[in-house]
Formats: sequence, structure tokens, C-alpha cells
Amino acid sequence: MKPYYEIDFSAVMCSFQIKINDVELISLSIDGQTRSDFPVNHLILESGKQTIEVKGLPMSGHTEMHDDSYMRYRVNVYDMSSGDYAFVKQFDEYFTQKPDKNIPFIGHTSTFNADVPYKLDAWQNGINLKDAKFDVKEKLIRKYNEIIRLINGGNYESFMEQYQKREGNNALAMYLSKNQAESRMGGVISDMKDGYRAQPLLDDIYVEYSGYGKLAALKCTDMMPAIRLENPETDEELVLPMTFYIPEGKDEFEII
Repeated sequence: MKPYYEIDFSAVMCSFQIKINDVELISLSIDGQTRSDFPVNHLILESGKQTIEVKGLPMSGHTEMHDDSYMRYRVNVYDMSSGDYAFVKQFDEYFTQKPDKNIPFIGHTSTFNADVPYKLDAWQNGINLKDAKFDVKEKLIRKYNEIIRLINGGNYESFMEQYQKREGNNALAMYLSKNQAESRMGGVISDMKDGYRAQPLLDDIYVEYSGYGKLAALKCTDMMPAIRLENPETDEELVLPMTFYIPEGKDEFEII
């Protein structure tokens, strides 16, 4: 069996974030409502208990939660052994409570047990960045600027070398073939070659820690990733989500 775990969620009138095992799955500001399904296998490092945390904040430009704000979620399990999505089961469904005017957020935390045929070599082997004796933000900014230079300089092979471990883990967890994995990475590079350029880091960036202190990323105040790719000809924008860790025994950030 190749278990494939998805979170089925809805969000209404809020800026929301969903984390699996303290690592962000998605964040977005919704002026209205949305419902979607997202795979979560890439955030399941190994079999056992997994933690889900959903949190809703006031919509962008607002200081209070809307009266109708809420989030709903559940985990569905499929079997990918045949190459198709064969439904297996669903876990309990949860809803956040009605917003309290005295509390500027809504949220809910739960757990579920996963049984997967892999173990990812990921951030669990990193140092605790919250205990670091160096300026994490300053070191991250240097790393981000290095990646921006690689992208804009057309050094795609060097960029891919740094991005490869993240994509390798994704391919393992999502049961992707070699061709499918290469196609995913090729799509990212194709966009870069197609006129997208990485923009300079904004001044309002901040460090967001995750992975119980072992992961860090730069975010903008709109909760979106700090690296943005823009195509001046089409006026389109892409964001490049990345998280970083420092493996035990090393002293430089790596993409994971």
C-alpha cells in the first residue's frame, strides 16, 4: 500500500495558516471563502503521530477577526498503489470556534496517526536555530541573496543542486517516478528561463521559525515567501517557497 494523505479544508474571512508537524503547508488571506485539498505526505517524515495546527488571523488590512471567520478541516487517506486515488478512510472533522472579540485569532490543533513506507532525511537532523549564537536573519538574508544571484545569473544547475534535496524528499513522499520528479523541477527552471526574474528582498521581511525551531524562512508581512519571481513582459508574479536548516555538524544553511 502507498498511503497518500490529504487535508480537506475550508477557510472563511481570515488570513489563515495550516501547519503539519510545525511546518507550514499553506498560508493565504481570504476575503470571502475557499475550500481545497492539499497533499501532506511531504511533511510526514515517518510513520507515527502527526500534528495539525490551523490558525486564522484578521484579513489583510484588518485588525479584528470578522464575525463569520472560521476554519474546517479533516484528513482523507487514499491508496496510490494502483496509480489512482483509491479512497481508504477519513479522520475526524474539526471546526474552529466562533471568533471572540477579545482574542485576535481562531485556531485548532489535532493529531492523526500515519503509516508510510518511507522515512525522510530532513530537518529532524538540524540544529535548533532558536539557540543559535549568530544572527539568524542576517545569515538567512545572505543565503537568499546568493540564491537570487544564481537565478538571475542563469546559474540554474547550481540552483538545482541546492534545491535538489527538497525535491528529492518530495518525490519520495509523493511516490513520484524519476520522470515525474524531473518534470516538477524542470517546470521551476522553465519559468525562470521564460523571463521571470527574482526580485530584491523587501525591507519588511521577518524570520519565521518552524519545525520546532529547526527550520527558518524569510517571509513578507503578507505571510508570503520572501523570494518573488516577476515577469516584466506579462506582469505575472510567482513566489518560491523555501525553508532552510543547518544540519548538525555544519554551519551553513541548506534548502530542505
